[in-house]
Amino acid sequence: MPPFLSRHLSKIIIYASLIFLLVGLYYADYLIKPSIYSYSYLFYSVIFLCAGFLFYSICWGKVLGSEYRDIRNRTIMASAGLSIFGKYIPGRLWVLLGRSAYVEKHSDHDLGPLSLLSFKEQIISIWVGFFLGLIGYNLAGNFSFGGIVGALAWLGITPFIFSSLLPNIVNKVMKKVMNRDVNITPLDWHMIRRVVPYSMLNWGIWAAAFYFLVQALVPQDVPLLTGLCFPLAANIGVLAFFAPGGIGIRETMIVIYLNQLGISVAEATTISLTSRLWFLFGEAFLFVVGNAAHVARSYWRPVTE
Repeated sequence: MPPFLSRHLSKIIIYASLIFLLVGLYYADYLIKPSIYSYSYLFYSVIFLCAGFLFYSICWGKVLGSEYRDIRNRTIMASAGLSIFGKYIPGRLWVLLGRSAYVEKHSDHDLGPLSLLSFKEQIISIWVGFFLGLIGYNLAGNFSFGGIVGALAWLGITPFIFSSLLPNIVNKVMKKVMNRDVNITPLDWHMIRRVVPYSMLNWGIWAAAFYFLVQALVPQDVPLLTGLCFPLAANIGVLAFFAPGGIGIRETMIVIYLNQLGISVAEATTISLTSRLWFLFGEAFLFVVGNAAHVARSYWRPVTE
């Protein structure tokens, strides 16, 4: 990688992500004003949302801690917060590369291994999110055909993900297609045991936040099962590489899920669109926290490092 690009990669990703975010929101037309039936539930929703983003950073820190012991908490928080909007850059890998690039710049570790750790954290997060989301979807839809197929697919892919098969295939493809030796290692059980509980808690907090959001936007009571809609919809959006930030894909899944719980299509559509701005508020919160951590890290560096 050219020296200039290596030095400024994290900043380039930050600025590019903000531009793509603004463009995506403009064309998606998400600027709506919903009816709010309970400001108390909305307040609880925002509190849980922000707490979920803090645990998002903790999960990233736990993955880094499985390999490196010298990366400070401020660096971890800054890398997670400053790169959070990278998901809106087409290609999906930029949010993973962004936080790795920041850590590389402010540590003695190489970008390659850091990016691999970032990718592994994403795999664990998606796996946990689908686990929780598919439980909710099957219960909400009384074990519909789609829910059962999704659960069977999750069960079938699980051993493939956590074995050495997937890394070996990627290594061979890279060798054959790009004539380049790579050494992508499988997920080790030490990392899985370390990260999965925090990832479960992360998605559980976001599920609670989404439940409170839905309760704030509809006049009737909704079941707690409603919250598990978000882990499923969000991760389907993550896998939709062609949609920056999962815009449109996540919202469609929310409408389908909520409609199975008896919420009208009109109400579910309003909730799905509102949830995008709601989650964007949480991302902005983490971005601000990341900036504060970056400033704090720079301020204390002469003393602590």
